[in-house]
Amino acid sequence: MNFQKIQLEYDKIYSYFKTTCEPFDLLEWDGEILNVWNNDKIIETYKYKDLKALNIFAT
Repeated sequence: MNFQKIQLEYDKIYSYFKTTCEPFDLLEWDGEILNVWNNDKIIETYKYKDLKALNIFAT
């Protein structure tokens, strides 16, 4: 997976989570797994298929 695609996906994920979720400190996205961090702990983990089911990647 190339950097530009990962960055585009991250931007969409960030936008979604910033408006729909509890506060977080960091989103860690590697193109397959998203870890949501808060207070130095992973508070949620999502796989690509979970995010796709939320329709996050639709343009």
